[in-house]
Amino acid sequence: MKKQVALIILPLFLLTQCFQISHILDMRDDGSLDVRWLFRFSKSLDQAQQGQQQAGEKKGQSLGEMVEKQKKDLPDSLKGLVKNLDLKKIESEFDSGMEVSFQVPDYAKFPFDKIKKEDFPLIPRYFPDKKQIVFHFEPVKKPEEQKKDDKTKDGSKKESPSNGAAPADQSMDQMGKQITQLFLSSVRYQIFLGKKLNPDKVVIKKGKDEKKVDIQRISDITMIDLPLFAMFGEKEEPFDMVIYLK
Repeated sequence: MKKQVALIILPLFLLTQCFQISHILDMRDDGSLDVRWLFRFSKSLDQAQQGQQQAGEKKGQSLGEMVEKQKKDLPDSLKGLVKNLDLKKIESEFDSGMEVSFQVPDYAKFPFDKIKKEDFPLIPRYFPDKKQIVFHFEPVKKPEEQKKDDKTKDGSKKESPSNGAAPADQSMDQMGKQITQLFLSSVRYQIFLGKKLNPDKVVIKKGKDEKKVDIQRISDITMIDLPLFAMFGEKEEPFDMVIYLK
């Protein structure tokens, strides 16, 4: 049993600990929006993931590979929509990651329908008439879920979950979910808003449920510190974060 618990804990610890996302938005007088998005993670975390891959214990991309893929894909997805796009690789003695910066020329008239729905919103939707900015968050799909989606798109039947699992296996699955929530609750998505994006309140909307989020003010800067994966909940459901501006 101890060995089984270790097999659950170790991959989750390696995959979820020591990474953070920072999202900085600053509106200019001319209506343009400066955006900086930083994804930083421990270098030892990426090395551990690569070691798992070599040992055949993990499928899917490591965080380092995800960063390299985004560096290749982002210029095409944002082409003609933003200005001054700059992608930098974060590389220090202890950390790795990626920094993305660009300018949205006219935020109020940005064609949001041309942006792909991503796990993390680089450019949140803006409703100037309602004085709202809306961040939409999608749970990150696991490699096995992505494969099922691909099969479904190809016309194959989606596999139904097995109900014949042994009681011991079910207990381990439940333990795995609890441990997952424990580690993921430590992952932070921090949003920094400039002076012209002054929020009156911030709420999380998931279905019919609504929850107010605390905001912190540091001089003219507002920070929203979101425990991102904890917000998805056990069912891993998408949600919106709505910023109501003054």
